[in-house]
Amino acid sequence: MNVSKSTYLLTLILLLLGTTVSAQNEREKLESQKSKLQAKIKETERILSQTSNKKQSSLGRLKALNNQIQSRTSLINAIRNEVSLLDDDIEENQFIIEAMENDLNDLRDEYAEMVYTTYKTSQGYNELTFLFASGTFNQLFMRMKYIKQYSQARKKQGEQIQIVQGNLKDQIEEIEEQKSSKQSLLDEELSENKKLENLQGEQRTLVSRLTRQESKIKQDLQQQRKSEKELTNRIESIIEAERRAAVLASVDMSSLNEAFEKERGKLPWPVSNGFVSSKFGVHRHPTLKRVTQNNPGIDIQTSVDAEVRSIFPGKVLGIVSIEGMGNSIIIQHGNYFSVYSRLKSVNVRKGDEVGGAQVLGRVLTDSQNVSELKFRIHDQKGSINPELWLGAKN
Repeated sequence: MNVSKSTYLLTLILLLLGTTVSAQNEREKLESQKSKLQAKIKETERILSQTSNKKQSSLGRLKALNNQIQSRTSLINAIRNEVSLLDDDIEENQFIIEAMENDLNDLRDEYAEMVYTTYKTSQGYNELTFLFASGTFNQLFMRMKYIKQYSQARKKQGEQIQIVQGNLKDQIEEIEEQKSSKQSLLDEELSENKKLENLQGEQRTLVSRLTRQESKIKQDLQQQRKSEKELTNRIESIIEAERRAAVLASVDMSSLNEAFEKERGKLPWPVSNGFVSSKFGVHRHPTLKRVTQNNPGIDIQTSVDAEVRSIFPGKVLGIVSIEGMGNSIIIQHGNYFSVYSRLKSVNVRKGDEVGGAQVLGRVLTDSQNVSELKFRIHDQKGSINPELWLGAKN
């Protein structure tokens, strides 16, 4: 076989294998993403099933549906990306197989030509006759060397054929596995699409029902704003009193502040399972047109009786009870404060020192069977976005 051709084929295959390694890494990332999304979907499904035990037409159920739809859409996109990567791998492997088949045919042709040449040259004479026909000792030596080299070349050619045949077999098996994996992914995508369509249908029905309840929703929203305003005033009053006391006592909070700030983006979630059902800041109401809400924290919809835990060591600064908001716990971390609202039970008292991840109480479940924690973080200027401080949920 031509050496330059062999080198070209080897280089080409190595380049394609390098691309395959990169694609494999990308597939592993997609598989990890899919696993996380599937876990998130199962978690939301449990929460969704709890909201349907009593009243199905609730904003809490709509939020859970919206989260489920978003997660399933992301999962379908991840599956499609994985299918696309497999398509690329299959195309590359088909190219390698074609190159190997061509190479194998060339090797076989060259081997057959060598066998024929050997027969034609000898013209029926054996090797011994060929050697004794030498005119000089030097010619004898050269003929012996030629026979040895030619024999080695034929042997090497035969070995190369076996190697290429083996590699070709492996490559064909790999592409068959890839095609099988692709079909499994396509079946999974079809199944997820059907589930997504069902969820979207339920979402449209629920939005329609809630739209017909506009007057009641507005009334509930007005009461909710009133309760949240009262809670905000109580929280800010307690925090401000503590700040003034710290100034009078010349308390140095720098080390506590530094310790808390180091955990930005890494703090644990206050509940072990759930999803952000309402984000920080101004956003549109889920069903009321031209109505916006301004959330001073985030709402986390979770499971019934979920334990609420402290995100960082600190001191219980105050416990507040507001109608419609349940119990609220304010914990001080230097000049930072974390606030946990809508608790049905409280396990700590004012003045207690709490550790990180210590259980503070259990979340409140409302009349619509929705369990939702309201969570805030305050600094010296007021409330800040908790999502920027919390880490990835395990």
